Amino acid sequence: MRSFHQLRLSGASLTKWFLLAPLLEFLCFGTLGASAASTYRVEALTIPVQAFSGQASAINDAGVSAGWYQTSSGWTAVSWSATGELTQLGTLTGFPNALANGVNQTGSIVGFAFSSDFLTSQAFIWRSDTGMQPLADLGGGASLAQAINADGTAVGWAYDSTGVLHAVEWSASGSVTDLNPPGAISEALGINDAGDVVGWVFAAGADASHAYLWRHDGVEIDLQTLGGPSSQAFGVNNALAIVGVSDRPPPLAPAAFIWKPATGMRPLGMGGNSQAFAINDLGRSVGLRVVNEGVLGLTRFNGPPEVLPDVAPDKPPFSGPTGINRCGTIVGSSSSPIATNGNPVPAIWTKTACD
Repeated sequence: MRSFHQLRLSGASLTKWFLLAPLLEFLCFGTLGASAASTYRVEALTIPVQAFSGQASAINDAGVSAGWYQTSSGWTAVSWSATGELTQLGTLTGFPNALANGVNQTGSIVGFAFSSDFLTSQAFIWRSDTGMQPLADLGGGASLAQAINADGTAVGWAYDSTGVLHAVEWSASGSVTDLNPPGAISEALGINDAGDVVGWVFAAGADASHAYLWRHDGVEIDLQTLGGPSSQAFGVNNALAIVGVSDRPPPLAPAAFIWKPATGMRPLGMGGNSQAFAINDLGRSVGLRVVNEGVLGLTRFNGPPEVLPDVAPDKPPFSGPTGINRCGTIVGSSSSPIATNGNPVPAIWTKTACD
């Protein structure tokens, strides 16, 4: 059995966790000039005083966010109300740690719980009336739920009994469907309300993974790349606009993409060494770009991308937005305002009016 660290890092940047170390492997030079500071204000979300890092992973249209924080005792899955009230979601029996990754319009939350030795994990769904419940897996001792749609259908990944990574989908009743193409390895990372699923597939005999779409009607589409070997899709909206990251032909650095049925995959315009993690139904996307100064949180809507303000503006730029709702409210993580803490903390970016 692979360790949890190996499971997580085997996909490199294939989850929406904001992890500095993998990102800083791809330093580039230059920044984007436009700033969203006049549009957005940022604040850290509440976490206990003993917590030293965390992330808000997703937000629904009611303003409820899901995420996690870390203390010296481990990781805790949480939610924040629209007014910022913190709720601990608990964990599963035998798994002292948990992270929350997705939330739908009814407030149902998905994520995964994991052991202290990082050897095993279990996908979960949390509801206010039932608390945290395990989701079925494929017998490999490791699974993770990444996103959930309005109907309660969730997606993520699970290892089978032979140690192969499979994209999976869980119905609202909890039954699991294996989405993995024959002979491939894969992850499902996003879903819209129609049931269209996105992620990536490393096909049998292929040299790299490709961004992938499992349409709700059963059609499967390889989204290809921006000319390089590999790509991954992270988010999809109800208009079937898909965002993610793709390699480009050398010497160009990887870049965020947007894919639409009518146009195929195109650069999103966030620059080199960028990734896009989510897109709302109005077409506002969020992501990040690694630069020599640090990490820039980005949003793009009807124009050039804008740089999001940091929680700690006196430090080098360090923000990673991961989720967005229809109004354009954004969540993610940003540099801690505590002088001695270089870790990201959960953050929310808000505007005075909806898009």
